[in-house]
Parts: sequence; structure tokens; C-alpha cells
Amino acid sequence: MIKDIFNAIKTAGRKIFTNWGASLISFLIYGALLGVVYLFFTTGEATALQVLLTILILPLAAIFLFFVLQAMGLSYVRIEDGLGTLLKRALSNSWKLLLMTIPLLLLASPILYFGWNINTRAVVYLLYLLLYLALPLVAIHLWLLTLHYGMWEAFIGIGGAIRDGLQPRSLLIYVFLVLVFGMAAYFLFFTKTPMSSEWTELWLFGGRLAAALLSIFIGWLLTLGSMAELAAKNTLKEKE
Repeated sequence: MIKDIFNAIKTAGRKIFTNWGASLISFLIYGALLGVVYLFFTTGEATALQVLLTILILPLAAIFLFFVLQAMGLSYVRIEDGLGTLLKRALSNSWKLLLMTIPLLLLASPILYFGWNINTRAVVYLLYLLLYLALPLVAIHLWLLTLHYGMWEAFIGIGGAIRDGLQPRSLLIYVFLVLVFGMAAYFLFFTKTPMSSEWTELWLFGGRLAAALLSIFIGWLLTLGSMAELAAKNTLKEKE
């Protein structure tokens, strides 16, 4: 099992650093997503246009870019077509991933709602596990089903996505990569290095922030790619 996990991570990592076109496009989408989120929180509401941007256009743009990025991350390892085809598929599949996320959120929402109302320490910890561990893992496998078999097959197979998302291999890949790259981003962002010059300290902070955001990007792209690679290998084993 450990060998399969590291082989999947190795394959996904090699694709990130050899398929420069896909990595660059994914990074540009990630940068655009960060830019949209930044504008959402900094745009004032002095004019009707700014209100429209803040309430409608920017959230829709963020959602669109988020799911395009997920489609790219789940496709760059297994699809050998050209960059144009890969991007075209990501754009066309992004709305499918969005629609398939809705039933998953509908399933999780009552649990989260009643759990937060109970508000005991044990329940809060369980909710954190659901929100930051189980839900992303199940979503990734549901997206993989959608990309490979279509929306209807993914919808009726949502139970299989829950099962596959909580298997040890998926859990270990997710936990390992999130811990490594998440902790790297945390220390880069929150570690302070006092400098005598305020400008030097500002530039250093900007560099650390950029490195932290890059760590998050690589970690998440590697997670998606590793999951896609592992799922593909499991499918081949089942057919054999």
C-alpha cells in the first residue's frame, strides 16, 4: 500500500515538473483565483458597478476558476493530449464538477448545522474532520467519477465516492501532502524575521507570502494528481 501511495505521488510530481504547459496554465488560473478573491474583499461599495462586482460577478468568477483548477489538477497526470485539449476539457468539465458538488454539500450541510449547534469539544473535532478531511476527499473522488463516467453515473455512485474517499490509501495521500505543504505554507507565512529596514522586512514578507501561496498550489495540484493516478491504477487492477 505504501509503495502504491509513493508511486502515485512520484508520478504526479514528475508530471508537474515535466508538463510545464499544464503546470503554467494551472498556476495562472490559481493566480487569477487569488486575484478575484482579493478584489472581492477589497472592492468598495461606492458605486453600482462596485456593488455588482462584489455581490455577483466576483463570486461567480471565483467559483468558475476554482472548478477549472480542480479539473486541470485531476486531468494533467492521466491525459496525454496537447495543452489546448487539456484546457478545453477543463473548461467544459468545470460546470459538471460544480453541479456534482451540490448534492455532496446538501448531504453534509445538515450534519454541520446540527453539529455546530451542539457545540461540544468532541463534536467540534468531529466536524473539523468532516469539513477538512472527509468532505474534500469524497469531493475529489466524486469529481473523478464525473470526469471518467459522466454526471449521472457519478450521482448514482456517490456511495462509492464516499467509500473510496475514506480508504486508507486516499487518506494517507491527503494527510501526508496536506501536512507537508500546509505546514510549509504556515511557517513561511507566520515566521517573522525582524530586519533593521522596514522596506527590507516588507520585501521579505512579500517573498514569504509568495512562497507560501506557491506551496499551497503545488501541494494541492500534487494531491489531485496523486488521487487521479491512484484511482486509475485501482481501476486497471479491478479490470484485470
